[in-house]
Amino acid sequence: MSLEHKLKHKKNIHIQRTPTQDVSLEVKKGNKFILVNNDFQSNNVPLGYMLIDMKYHGDSFKTLVPQNLLIFLANPGEGNIDDALDEIGDFYDEVQNYEDDLLEENGCSVQGTNWGVTARNAYSTYLINKLTEGSSDDIDVPVWSDDIKNELDLDDNYVATRVRAIAAIALEKDPETLRNYDLGDVLKHVTIKERKVENLTRQEFDKITCYAGSHYEIKEEYKKNPDVEYRVDHNFNRNHRVGQKITNKRDVAVLDARICDLEDEIEVYRKEKGSSVSKHDKMLLRQYTNVTYIAKVNSEKQLEIRPRGKINE
Repeated sequence: MSLEHKLKHKKNIHIQRTPTQDVSLEVKKGNKFILVNNDFQSNNVPLGYMLIDMKYHGDSFKTLVPQNLLIFLANPGEGNIDDALDEIGDFYDEVQNYEDDLLEENGCSVQGTNWGVTARNAYSTYLINKLTEGSSDDIDVPVWSDDIKNELDLDDNYVATRVRAIAAIALEKDPETLRNYDLGDVLKHVTIKERKVENLTRQEFDKITCYAGSHYEIKEEYKKNPDVEYRVDHNFNRNHRVGQKITNKRDVAVLDARICDLEDEIEVYRKEKGSSVSKHDKMLLRQYTNVTYIAKVNSEKQLEIRPRGKINE
């Protein structure tokens, strides 16, 4: 449901949190999105923060936001990458907890800015900068940082195989296509029964029918298969050759795996291996997977990049 649709059903956006009474305590905690009373004075703004007056469909509320965060959002890709990832990730998490309506894609803006979408876009940019050293002669081909790949264990076969498997699931590859991808130990195959209906080709129609003087009839030998059923139009026009093939029991192999399960396997493996695992590693791996395997095949299937520690699939 879009934000515009919601707004038609309610006149006001109600603030879901009460303003903090102790700004200094919130600052000490390192909070990035601090709601304050509308009468909060600018001369009380803590060092390193900026007072933002947000206008939202007639409602007004004030927040304190770190100045360096605003710089990161306004200039994605610039400054210290690790600091930017931490700042933006924390900010996004706090805004999400504060007011979901502010984060709806294609929703109305807050002071001309959709904070959630802006944060996600900036976060994605910093992920790319963290992963790469620059571009090759082809600007669409990134030059991956060997140091970061090593930190993420992307040269480890266990991790690399699961990254490819994640891409395969995102691209909805079938097991037959993956036969040569060496993913058999990672992606479990299961068989399901599927009923399939397809139109007969001219060649198939001629094969399974005979003309009965006024219309086409299905030959007896093609009426005896319990798993496959044929239907044809009984039309007096001899040139009218239309029919269907219905496969009632068709075994289809599918991939029995979830992306988040494979991501959890990677994280557990890396921790047991003794690798240093940061809260941004899952999104770094997702961004690497998107650019390396998914975007060039089908950009619409790219994995979601969200600057939060936990993502439900």
